[in-house]
Amino acid sequence: MDELDALRKAIAALRAQRATLGDAVVDAALAPLLERLAGAESAAVKPAEPVLRQVSVLFLDVVGSTTLSQHLDPEEISAVMDGALARCTEVVQAHGGKVLQYAGDSLLAAFGADESRADDAERAVRAGLALLALGRTLGDEVRQRHRPDGFDVRVGIHTGGVQRGGGVDQDGRSRGLRVHNPPAR
Repeated sequence: MDELDALRKAIAALRAQRATLGDAVVDAALAPLLERLAGAESAAVKPAEPVLRQVSVLFLDVVGSTTLSQHLDPEEISAVMDGALARCTEVVQAHGGKVLQYAGDSLLAAFGADESRADDAERAVRAGLALLALGRTLGDEVRQRHRPDGFDVRVGIHTGGVQRGGGVDQDGRSRGLRVHNPPAR
């Protein structure tokens, strides 16, 4: 249970005791709880201050998934892609990265988005190389099980200024990372 839920339950429990404890006692006990609840609620909807930091972003795309999907049943292609992306995620995490998003047959990961380290770019490159090796292994496995050729992965990496936080979408969710393009000089 989070703090907001705990405060709401405590307030409801105190209000339910009004007949037993009396208005003066309940009102005195409620005042600091209501104030704390108001502060916690406003903090929960307040967007995080934007932070600009150096981040290495890694993008992985499966090559050949469209051709493969033409030869396999939907359940089979789903199992192949889910398994491949799960194994790719393990590689990213083993190198200290964080997967931010999956989209079809691709993933987007960041190194240094939450906590910057001096070797973020190097860890992203090492993860990229490990993902390319994994792609060759996955391609061999797919060829052995399903026959079609052409399953592989490609990786792109960019290191630069990224702004994290500060914006929300129409549903009130954080927009996450935004690439910062400094003005040309």
